[in-house]
Amino acid sequence: MRELPRPQTCTHSTGTCPGCRSEMREEALRLAPGKPIVLLRPAPVTVRSMAASAVAYTVTDVLIEWDSDAEYHLRWEASWLVRRAQATPEGSRLQEAV
Repeated sequence: MRELPRPQTCTHSTGTCPGCRSEMREEALRLAPGKPIVLLRPAPVTVRSMAASAVAYTVTDVLIEWDSDAEYHLRWEASWLVRRAQATPEGSRLQEAV
């Protein structure tokens, strides 16, 4: 799926700008690939072996977010690619849930 772009009006890093994150989430919810949208508390997931957080879902897709390279990323992914994850006892890395 296509990653959602950062707001054009912001000159801050999206890694540190809560206003950009909020605006990006609102835009992503408007562009949802299905209805109804269910908002979640961010839940740890893996997508193509990448650790992320699920923040919303529809019948067919999951909205995931993650930070990498000091940037915030947000995109809709097909639900069959997203797997729940749980923190390890050390809490340092995510692993796929059984």
